[in-house]
Amino acid sequence: MNALAICIAAASAVGFALSSSLQHRANEKLVATHPGGGHLAVLLRRPWWVVGQVLALTSFTLHAVALRIGLLVVVQPVIVSGIVLAVPVRAALERRIPAAREIGMVALTAAGLSLFLVSANPSAHDDSPRAGTAAVVAAVGALVALGVVRLASGRPDLTRAHLYGAAAGLLFGLTAGLVKLATTISASAHGAVGQLWALLTAWPTWAVVVVGICGVSLNQRAYRCGPLSASIVILNIVDVLVAIGFGIVVFHEHPASSVLAILGQLVGIVVIVIGLRGVARSHVLDDAVEAAPARQGSG
Repeated sequence: MNALAICIAAASAVGFALSSSLQHRANEKLVATHPGGGHLAVLLRRPWWVVGQVLALTSFTLHAVALRIGLLVVVQPVIVSGIVLAVPVRAALERRIPAAREIGMVALTAAGLSLFLVSANPSAHDDSPRAGTAAVVAAVGALVALGVVRLASGRPDLTRAHLYGAAAGLLFGLTAGLVKLATTISASAHGAVGQLWALLTAWPTWAVVVVGICGVSLNQRAYRCGPLSASIVILNIVDVLVAIGFGIVVFHEHPASSVLAILGQLVGIVVIVIGLRGVARSHVLDDAVEAAPARQGSG
């Protein structure tokens, strides 16, 4: 079951990578041509931004299916591969070949992810999740995200991109946990109609709508404040850590706890972080090099 969940999560990650790259590209052009308000109305008239939204919705659906049949501890780290895939996708959109350093860091991140998944090998989740605990976790997480957003006020653009990315990642991590909780609750009902009714009347479903929309809004803000790599790396790291914590606390998911397994998980996480930072650093440099002529010309 975890193997199928990983495959579906990987397909979701591909979609999210394409979606993120298309949306960021549309937002970059928007800032240059429409520095004022009315951004959403303009974006809705940009075909590639709309395609990005459709891909995001499709990827979210695949993500929900993967969460329903798999474990948060297993599924959510796979979504990290979205940032890895975003590198070649963005390079293709810009009609350039990724630098050797970027390719190396992408490979390093993939290796770290593989090591973590193999080492984690978590036990099966509990069929009786702690709904009350989930409500408390969601409320606390939302308050922390609000605090991070307030902290971003008045900061330099790049700092705001980092902070908005962190807040969005926190909300996306909560969204993943709430999606799993909602689908788990609905699965306990009898018949297709009963399951649909249970899904529509479960509080986590509506929490997903609110938390998810807030996360998407913060993600769009981050896109407008800085380069893709300024927000997407920290977003994915926070997303995964929050989702794993949610799975442990609410669904009793426990990664393998032998000394060797714990060591493998720690090394895997460290390698992932190093790889993501390397990807971010090289991509930021590329963005700076490309933006330099424009700044010089405007000066």
